[in-house]
Amino acid sequence: MASHNLLLYLLLPVLCFLARISNSHASENPSSNSHMFTFPCSGKIKTCNASLYHSNNGIPQEQIASLYSVNTTQLKKISNGRDQVDYLITVPCSCENIDVNTTGYFYNTSYWVQPNDSFDNISSRFYSGQAWPVGDENDLNASVWHPMNLLCGCVENEAQVVVTYTVQDQDTLSGIANLLSAEISGVQRMNTMLTQNPSYIAVGWVLYVPMEKNGLPHAHMKGMSRRAWFVVIGILSAATLLSIITLIIILLRRKKSKQNIEEDPKTASKILSYSNRTSSFQNQLHKEQFEGFESERPVVFSLEEVEKATDNFDESKIIGRGGYGNVFLGMLGEQEVAIKKMRSNKSKEFFAELKVLCKIHHINVVELLGYASGDDHLYLVYEYVRNGSLSDHLHDPLLKGNQPLTWTARTQIALDAAKGIEYIHDHTKARYVHRDIKTSNILLDVGLRAKVADFGLAKLVERSNEEEMIATRLVGTPGYLPPESLKELQVTSKTDVFAFGVVLAELITGQRALSRDNREPTKLKSLITVVYKIFKDEDPETALEEVIDGNLRGSYPLEDVYKMVEIAEWCLSEDPYNRPEIRDIVVTLSQIVMASTEWEASLGGNSQVFSGLFNGR
Repeated sequence: MASHNLLLYLLLPVLCFLARISNSHASENPSSNSHMFTFPCSGKIKTCNASLYHSNNGIPQEQIASLYSVNTTQLKKISNGRDQVDYLITVPCSCENIDVNTTGYFYNTSYWVQPNDSFDNISSRFYSGQAWPVGDENDLNASVWHPMNLLCGCVENEAQVVVTYTVQDQDTLSGIANLLSAEISGVQRMNTMLTQNPSYIAVGWVLYVPMEKNGLPHAHMKGMSRRAWFVVIGILSAATLLSIITLIIILLRRKKSKQNIEEDPKTASKILSYSNRTSSFQNQLHKEQFEGFESERPVVFSLEEVEKATDNFDESKIIGRGGYGNVFLGMLGEQEVAIKKMRSNKSKEFFAELKVLCKIHHINVVELLGYASGDDHLYLVYEYVRNGSLSDHLHDPLLKGNQPLTWTARTQIALDAAKGIEYIHDHTKARYVHRDIKTSNILLDVGLRAKVADFGLAKLVERSNEEEMIATRLVGTPGYLPPESLKELQVTSKTDVFAFGVVLAELITGQRALSRDNREPTKLKSLITVVYKIFKDEDPETALEEVIDGNLRGSYPLEDVYKMVEIAEWCLSEDPYNRPEIRDIVVTLSQIVMASTEWEASLGGNSQVFSGLFNGR
């Protein structure tokens, strides 16, 4: 008995010491409730391009792009060293106040809720646990779009991009830093949860990683042996020698060519003319230098490539005609593309479109793949949007081989187009005004999702209180132009909002922006006046029903149609200061889409009105 007491007496200090270590360790490590935090907003940066790290769990690449509301070109494969390929997803990241107590950088998408879905399961299965809960997320309604606010971050250092990364099993801080080309110290500074114990991380934590865009230079130099240096020097020497030989050959050929030109003045004139055009284009391109662009330059295609893609611009390949040139369907490799051919005297519009689109990557904006020049023409190469323009689906659709759009499809198209406009207004480093929003410049893909196109008239405006810009000439399309553009040539973001109000009116009525007046065939009737008359009537709802598109055959929720025409009237305010911002329209249209989808689902999939539910957002 005495020996037992002595043993307990000796073990007691050891047990107390172990208990103290355990308590200390627990207090140093963040609790399970603090596994994620918002990235604080900077007063200097409202928006930026950020990356989200998606841990691949077997979902197809196309579905991942749809879940994140991005194009597949925004997904970059990355090997995590565990025989698994994950993705870095480039997204526009913006400072937002998503509820009363939460402000930070977020990227917003939405998810179609399935029966028995929970917020936590959706976040962890589809968004790598990076979705921020807002309010009570436990009670989700099935068969509706639910907003998903994904964490992201922005930094002032232009050489870095912030990656949102979720800690996985067997991860270490050094391993994460090495995977994403970041300094460990930078990761520690960026994540407050690491301040107490910098070496401790737990599975499920969401970290912000300052990834170096050009990689860590010293990482490639470490451990380079003396023999490796000899190999590098040898390769450089060989390359230099090859360059000198090539230069000599070029000079000899030029000398010979010059002699031939001197013998034939006519040829000389021809070559000089072509040389001047080419050098003029190249000089302008280099002069532009894409200053301030947020992403890489577009791909440069050769004239031969675009000619081959379009069968030498065969007339049968024309899929669109515009004031700045024809658009041809082409095939580059295995990808269908749309190629806009413009004469070189339209270089101003060419560069306007090139400068805007090469920095924009958004699912609701047509994507520029590259450009080409030659033969006195300039060429823009876009993704091919298969279902053509919204105009073709609204105005005499059956004559053009299209089925009339259902009400729910129209609301989704309106929301998609608004999101595309919102992106160029609010979520790019430089603010742009499109200046030619209309139904023929809104394209529909195979799922009838909308993309804003044709940025040939786009203009840069400053982000300030004095955002008005005076245009040098009237541009745009009659029927979509606001009063201030017609009278004073003023251009602001509210110019696009006014035109979007006309687009909404077209979606509701099926009428064109300008049409012949049946009572006076020599005059044109504006759709704007049709909207104004609805709200001047003593019974606006009845007046609205009289002008709703007959192709809908009475299949629509009148309450939601009325809400949309209210937005149209708001957009069409004569005073630009009374018009909403496009971001306000996006919020209201999102609610209309959800309500209309619920209305459609309540009909039980009636074949005449059921538009189908598209995968993704």
